[in-house]
Amino acid sequence: GAPQRGDFAAIYRRGAAASAPGGGYCEAAEKCERRRTRTVNIGGVKIGSDHPIALQTMANTLTHEVEATVAQIKKCADMGIDIVRVTVQGMREAKACEHIKKRLLEDGYTTPIVADIHFTPKVALVAAEFCDKIRVNPGNFVDGRKSFNTID
Repeated sequence: GAPQRGDFAAIYRRGAAASAPGGGYCEAAEKCERRRTRTVNIGGVKIGSDHPIALQTMANTLTHEVEATVAQIKKCADMGIDIVRVTVQGMREAKACEHIKKRLLEDGYTTPIVADIHFTPKVALVAAEFCDKIRVNPGNFVDGRKSFNTID
């Protein structure tokens, strides 16, 4: 059958423990001690602080293809994923987020959607109306010429 949420969490913990370099980041590779942070809400999912690690993935559908994106988000949710990111390169994808969110809610899915914005402030503002979180792709700022100071 399909993996359960605990399966993903166990895989994550094994991967995290195996990749921790000796003596650098933690006292013991087999023991995870989290730093104290504040709680952040993404939709109905609380992250940070003492909350369980939230599992996040990214849809690989074309976001403007609403039915395909909805189907993939539902499949992820059914497998125990807590948060799903979708890429939002332009206004077409931002407007599709409204229909994606509406369809998910109609079908009883409350999985938070994070819009991965590819540097367009106007697009971010539209996506923010329908998504639970906006993530500005850091690759957009590599050359130092772009900023969010002005919304064109």
